[in-house]
Amino acid sequence: MSKELKAKIYVICGKGGVGKSSVSSIYAKKLSSGYKVLLVSIDQDHTISIIFNREIGNRVIKLDENLYAIEIDASDIAKHYISSTIDSIKELITPKSLESIKNYSRILLNSQVAINTAIIYGLYKIEKNFDIIIIDTPPSFQFISFLNTLFSLEKNLDFVLKIYENWKRILENFSERKLRNYEKIRENLNIAIEIESFFKLANYYIVINPSEIVIRRSKSMEDFLKKHNLNFIGYIVNKYKNENIKIKNVVDYIPFQERIF
Repeated sequence: MSKELKAKIYVICGKGGVGKSSVSSIYAKKLSSGYKVLLVSIDQDHTISIIFNREIGNRVIKLDENLYAIEIDASDIAKHYISSTIDSIKELITPKSLESIKNYSRILLNSQVAINTAIIYGLYKIEKNFDIIIIDTPPSFQFISFLNTLFSLEKNLDFVLKIYENWKRILENFSERKLRNYEKIRENLNIAIEIESFFKLANYYIVINPSEIVIRRSKSMEDFLKKHNLNFIGYIVNKYKNENIKIKNVVDYIPFQERIF
């Protein structure tokens, strides 16, 4: 992706088990009749492969005419990111501190922060030549964690970058190694800024089903989106069987029996 991205971005979010992946897939399939569509799964359960009965994985593949998909695998990306981050800061800290960070990184590797950061870098690598990009997200609490990581990443990287800039001013001979690390952190900062912009340009839809408990708990996702000035469009009711839905801003209904094929 890049700042030149012209695609319309639709983010499908909501509580676990409401059928976000099914709804994302239904919309992707329908929209591909008139547009070039990319369906992106950032949910690490990766049910898109099951829905389409295709092995999709961590690269963009063509599913049908005008329809493409990718399931971002955060695990491998996280390993590379943590390794490169340690390498970029090791000249700023003592050997003892470095060893502590290495030990901590082994725990960090499977943490939500590492997964979130890996997803950010996975999104950045995706080609941008699509009319529509649909993001299938993990359950609400994980997606909120992802957005919080994204919105804080720029600030954190900017802080580290300022340390390097101070070093450059203090040290007359700024080593080639430190210069490479400085440029790497600047590159990471630009990635964070770009993906944050991507999600701030997106249109957000919350998937619910007719359950009163689901509807009540989905309000927290709506509140979060509005708090961060994200473009919440409305609710999509999945598995709908003509129930009376007591919630405002319903924009679509997916009948109980609707399937992709």
